[in-house]
Amino acid sequence: MPIYRGNRKGANSVDGSRLSTIDEHSNNGIVTLHPTSAMPARKRRPARIRSTIVLLFLFLVVFGSFYLSYGVVMDIIREEQVRAQKTGTQSAAIRGKATRRKPQKKTTLNTDKCDFRSYPPNRLYGLHSEKQPIFLADAEYIRGKRPIILNPEDKDGIEQSPAVKVCLDTTSWESLNDKDGQMRLPFTDGQNPSIASLSPNPYSSSGGRTRLDPHHIQAISSTIPPEYQIESLFLGVSIFGSGQCKFGLTPQQVNEYRFSLHDEPQGGKRAVINVLTPPTNDQSGFQTIYQTTLLLEKDKPYGGGPKRALKPEKTATGYARIHQEFDDPRLFFYGGRIWILYRNGPLFGYKDQLHNPLHFEKSLDGSGFIAFVRASETVRVCCGRNIALIGEEPRRDENGKIEWLPSPSLRALTWVDPVTVVEVDLGDMDQQLRMGRKLEEGRSWSHLHRRLAGSKTSNIHGTNGYMVPLQSSGELLGIAHFHRPEHRKESEYALHGHHYTHAFFTIARDASGGENFQLKRISDEFVFRSNSIALGDFRPPNDGDIIQFSSGVDVVDDDAGEGRLIISYGINDCEGAVFSIPMSRLQMMLKGVAPK
Repeated sequence: MPIYRGNRKGANSVDGSRLSTIDEHSNNGIVTLHPTSAMPARKRRPARIRSTIVLLFLFLVVFGSFYLSYGVVMDIIREEQVRAQKTGTQSAAIRGKATRRKPQKKTTLNTDKCDFRSYPPNRLYGLHSEKQPIFLADAEYIRGKRPIILNPEDKDGIEQSPAVKVCLDTTSWESLNDKDGQMRLPFTDGQNPSIASLSPNPYSSSGGRTRLDPHHIQAISSTIPPEYQIESLFLGVSIFGSGQCKFGLTPQQVNEYRFSLHDEPQGGKRAVINVLTPPTNDQSGFQTIYQTTLLLEKDKPYGGGPKRALKPEKTATGYARIHQEFDDPRLFFYGGRIWILYRNGPLFGYKDQLHNPLHFEKSLDGSGFIAFVRASETVRVCCGRNIALIGEEPRRDENGKIEWLPSPSLRALTWVDPVTVVEVDLGDMDQQLRMGRKLEEGRSWSHLHRRLAGSKTSNIHGTNGYMVPLQSSGELLGIAHFHRPEHRKESEYALHGHHYTHAFFTIARDASGGENFQLKRISDEFVFRSNSIALGDFRPPNDGDIIQFSSGVDVVDDDAGEGRLIISYGINDCEGAVFSIPMSRLQMMLKGVAPK
């Protein structure tokens, strides 16, 4: 029989009738309840019926409440499971942590230029669209596999650092009060950034080699805040050019998205050098702590011919320095220095690739540094596009041991497939730079170049300006791209190429150890995830941008273990981003290519 702790008073039913008597067994307050037999049978039957009805009613109420509560709970659990699948994390409620704020529908534009811009949906790649244009629907891809998103949102902070916008200040040369007198976004935010480590030796071990001589960046080292070590920082360069921020937008969309009404950059085209902080697991990494416009020192004629070349210009303290069009700039390393690879169509034509060593010196007021190149140190490599330079090279000897070439000459990868590597003729400029002296008077290096031999090529283009050595395998790492269709004619999508995909690849010398390079490994194709939240949407789409162009990759630490691959790229010819992935993931993506 049931046992209850209670008082010693009689228990009453809901209608006040007596249902039981109490037997006291002891003084410890333990009592037992027995059904009473004192009530007549004719009175007990209606009472039992009423009790049954009451109990049935209470059961239905309790069951209904449980059913409704169960449905609500299950809906919450399902929502948490879906969110966990999308974000790659466990439910915040299950983990006992604060839940994320529910994304709010975007109804106003964020005009903070350090945040990613919003674009209309027609500026997306259409990766999962059921109605792709014919040039995508019928496209051929590497190994027949459609592109993936390299950095999906659910991997942020787990396998990759989140994509961070490369934030640069444009107010020194443009007003954000636009033609209509209203505050708008800049004409562009800086296109196609190329970002590389400032560490003398960013690799985990290189046999005492130094990629970057600290002597050449003393002006940078003396400028950065004391809480940073120069070895942990990065150098970037971005172009502020014609841009395509508002390409394909209607006038109404230009107003809705607060894009600039200008058709050319205010103050002319320029390149900007910036110093960035190390990556983190959130968006607090890769922040610009210093920036300066890259200048040209007019110490010699600068241009492809006497009619269009800029003339030298002396000043009281040396030579005049001006900002100039350094289009699609990319950083590379050679001879312990940082160099810049670029194009200048108006002065040199659109087929030549140019490169110069970068110089840094303290500003006159001592508060920062100035970055410049000298016209007399300009080197041309003709007739290639998206050339990548080779300034250091590991290779495997006959015993399988990795060794570094002691003093490799500067080489250029001019095409990926077939692999085409040519030697860059620097004349005695290399020796002059190593000796630390200014180039001899009267000698200009602007016409030292090598014309590429014609050959049948595939549609894959090199992209990054520097082939990064992988010392664990003796290979050189690059990133290449396709754009579809292959032609670069103006279309409804862009002024030039569009619908870009990228692929990582490696090259190395053939097994004989001779001068011939071969394509060794290549990944499947991918896009970078779009960070644009269109008006009326809640979050970025599961898609890429219609124009993406990676200008830089670099390796920090061990390339076969816990190291990081730094990837910088441009978005819609309008803004730039940078993020990192683990080298272990890159190594898994690279797959062998059968030798030809």
